[in-house]
Amino acid sequence: MTKKVAFYARAASKTGEGSIEAQIERGKAFVADRGWALVGFFTDVENNETLFKARPGIKSLCTDIEREQIDIVLCDAPLNVSANHIHVARFLEELGSGGIELWSAAMAERVTLRNLPYVDSGDHGKHANAPSSKNDHGIRPAGFGYKLSSAIDVTGRRIFGYRVIHPDEAEAVRRIFRMYAAGRAPRDIASALNADGVKGPGGKPWREEAIYGNRARGTGILNNILYVGMRQNAAKEFDGYVPALRIVSDELWQRVRQQQANVRRRFSQSR
Repeated sequence: MTKKVAFYARAASKTGEGSIEAQIERGKAFVADRGWALVGFFTDVENNETLFKARPGIKSLCTDIEREQIDIVLCDAPLNVSANHIHVARFLEELGSGGIELWSAAMAERVTLRNLPYVDSGDHGKHANAPSSKNDHGIRPAGFGYKLSSAIDVTGRRIFGYRVIHPDEAEAVRRIFRMYAAGRAPRDIASALNADGVKGPGGKPWREEAIYGNRARGTGILNNILYVGMRQNAAKEFDGYVPALRIVSDELWQRVRQQQANVRRRFSQSR
C-alpha cells in the first residue's frame, strides 16, 4: 500500500536559497525516490516560535490530518517544524496518536525524540550528530562514513556541522568490519581496498593504522562507536545515542570485538 505524505515547509521567504520553494523541491524528490504519494503541501513564512499552533500552515495541516488519511508528515529538517524541542515533541506525540510518522528529507529518515539533531537552548548551535573536533576554519569535519549536509534552519541558513551518512563510505566501513570479523588482518584489508580503488579518509590510500587504530582511545575505523549510533564527548565518554548515524549492526560490531579479543589472546600466547 502506497504511503500518503503531507509536506510541511517553513522559511523566512518563499523563494531563494533555503526557501519554501527549495524545500518543496527536495521534498518532492525524496517522496518520488521512495514511491510514496504526495497528497498536499502546507507552508508558513515566518520565524515566530511562540505561534506554533497558530501558524496558518500548521493549522491547515492539522485540519487536513483529521479529515484525510495521512501516513507521513514530511519536512525538510526538524528545525523547519520548530526550533523549540517541546513543540516538536508534542507534535510527534500528536502525530503518533493518530498512527502518523514524521520524516525529514535532510535526515533521510523518520524523526523521533532520540534522533532530533538539536536541543532547545544552551547548545549554541551544536547539533546532536556533530563531531567533536573542528578544522582551521571552524567547520566541524564530517568524519569517514559521513558527509556534511545542506540542511537549513528556518531562516534559510545552512546548519554547519550537521552530518548525514555518506552511502559509499558507509559501505566501505561495513566492508572493513566484515573482512576483519572474518579474520583478515588490517594490512590485508587496506591492500584490498586500495586495489579496488576505494579511497580512505581524506581521499588518501588506506593504511592499516587507519583501520585498527587504538581501541582504548576509540581511534581507527574498527573502534568508532558512532558507527553503531553512539556518541562520545571530548573526553571519550558516552554522550548519548544518534540512531540517524548508525552504519554497523550491533551483531557485526560484537563480532569485531570478539575478533580483536582473539588477536590479543594469540599475541599474548606467542610472547
